[in-house]
Amino acid sequence: MISKIISLLAIPGTFLILLFFESCQQPDNEIAQAVKIQLERYPESSLQDIYKSFFQDEFGPGHLLSDTAGARQYLEYELSDMTSSGNHMAEPCGTGRNFFRVPLDLVKDGMISDSSLFSAFMESSASFRVPDIESWKKKWNEMLGVIERMNLDLPGFNEDKKALEEMLSREETAVHHSRKYEELYHPHYRILAKEQWERLSSKF
Repeated sequence: MISKIISLLAIPGTFLILLFFESCQQPDNEIAQAVKIQLERYPESSLQDIYKSFFQDEFGPGHLLSDTAGARQYLEYELSDMTSSGNHMAEPCGTGRNFFRVPLDLVKDGMISDSSLFSAFMESSASFRVPDIESWKKKWNEMLGVIERMNLDLPGFNEDKKALEEMLSREETAVHHSRKYEELYHPHYRILAKEQWERLSSKF
């Protein structure tokens, strides 16, 4: 097998072809790896939950901040209503290129202040440009193709796939976590841009 590869590389232009093939495969590998990591952390995730993670990495928190005062009040309410699970590890959204989920446990346990988190949250929203809806539809369909090839047997996959298709056809993009995800994992976090998270985390 190795001798065949060496002989192929001896053919002019073949090395460039192999490099091109590898570069085409790289995004698919990143998507598959991100899905695997999510299912390791949250094995009961549905397609809806996986979509949400990739959506957050693409869009960040911008769609949530049309009402700044309301967003601040809701953060205070959520902090007062939640119980810390001791989770102090931020996790990447999607492939982690742009945004991270930062657990509110960090605020609840006094590791960072609520004002510092909210400021970083606001900066994250302002620093990212929301992609064009048609570009996002195309990108999601490519991600969906990778997920389908993984043969994951996700719960309610066909129903979620159809619901997401219908939602995107209406040019709507945001979804909640699935009910089962909410019940099992009790997610409490805010979305920060990678730069803001790195700056904030350097302080503790």
